[in-house]
Amino acid sequence: MWEIYAYHNSDSLFGIFNAIAAIMASGTYLSAIAAVAFCGFVAAMIAYMFAPEKLQGWKWIGSVVLVYGVLFVPRVSVGIVDKTGGTPVKVVANVPFGMAALGGLTSSIGNSITELFETAFQVIPGAGALPAELAYQQNGLMFGSRLLQETRRTSLPDPAIRTDLINFVGNCTAFDIADGTISPTVFSTSADLWTTMASTNPARFSIVTTGTGVTTTTCDQVYASINARLPAQLTDLTVRLGQRLNPTLSSLAAQSAVVNQIPQAYIRSQIATASATAADLIRQNALINAINDSGEMGCQRINDPSCMMLATGRASAVASQNAAWINGAKIAEQALPVVRNVAEATCYAVFPLLVLLLFLSSGRTTVLMLAGYATALISIQLWPPLFAILNYMASVYAQI
Repeated sequence: MWEIYAYHNSDSLFGIFNAIAAIMASGTYLSAIAAVAFCGFVAAMIAYMFAPEKLQGWKWIGSVVLVYGVLFVPRVSVGIVDKTGGTPVKVVANVPFGMAALGGLTSSIGNSITELFETAFQVIPGAGALPAELAYQQNGLMFGSRLLQETRRTSLPDPAIRTDLINFVGNCTAFDIADGTISPTVFSTSADLWTTMASTNPARFSIVTTGTGVTTTTCDQVYASINARLPAQLTDLTVRLGQRLNPTLSSLAAQSAVVNQIPQAYIRSQIATASATAADLIRQNALINAINDSGEMGCQRINDPSCMMLATGRASAVASQNAAWINGAKIAEQALPVVRNVAEATCYAVFPLLVLLLFLSSGRTTVLMLAGYATALISIQLWPPLFAILNYMASVYAQI
């Protein structure tokens, strides 16, 4: 069985190979071959009649026999191996030998070179080593950047807990910072905001959602209530992030993978220390977003129009600047792999047309056409090594 290595396009290649196997086994395609072969025979016969010393007729017959007997008639099975996901190998039967052989050889070349680069990047001594969790073949291009983006957008999924947390920040933490119960310097530089916020004044009050409804209680009791409900929320967030970042894995496997992936992305970017866990980082980002929301909602609470305008303008400016920064990265992250996968699928899809054209050629022309097709496949399979290099460079510059 010949193997074709796929990078986030195993489904499309599976469909392409199945379609080609069905097309080239159909009676309609055989009729097309017969019509093209007849045209080629007539052209070769006329050429031979006017220049018999050039042996155009015999060259055409030899080319047709080789194309039909080697590229078209033999049927083999092809296994599509997904290098970046957890899907099993997808097997396609009755694929023409020529297509399977050319695709399998060129794909193996690209995969071997990519694996060599990835292995070399992971064994580099010092801070330049690439964590296996961020490797291109395992997760795709610029995976560490996507991890940071997804975790920074996290918020608690339960509206009740999120409301309690926002109110706790506005009614308790804000005043704790104002009166010095919590040092502003410590709070602004804390890598664990939730632990820092535990030093709250029990003489203040906030609202909390319980099974019987919404009640008012002391800030320390509100903190204890939120703290008891928070672990379940973090587990839910971890599951959601795992499925979003590893869509080809099962729910359990995705959750297990993201637990290691998130810390590696933050450590690689020098944002967190080695002791930080995925739950710590998810909680920290959720708290940062809740604190920002609480600050903006404070403008509504005191009914200050100028404060609201300032908050709206700041949010608009941040969104605009972020959009300007990430557009280039998005092109590299999403557009280039898509272009590569579309080009690969197109190269395989035109194989039936190539066979028809080969029946019209002979001798050196046949060789040149096959060489051009093989060159196109090789060039497509050389993209993954380049993506692996780009992925490594992105991880290196993330530390700057």
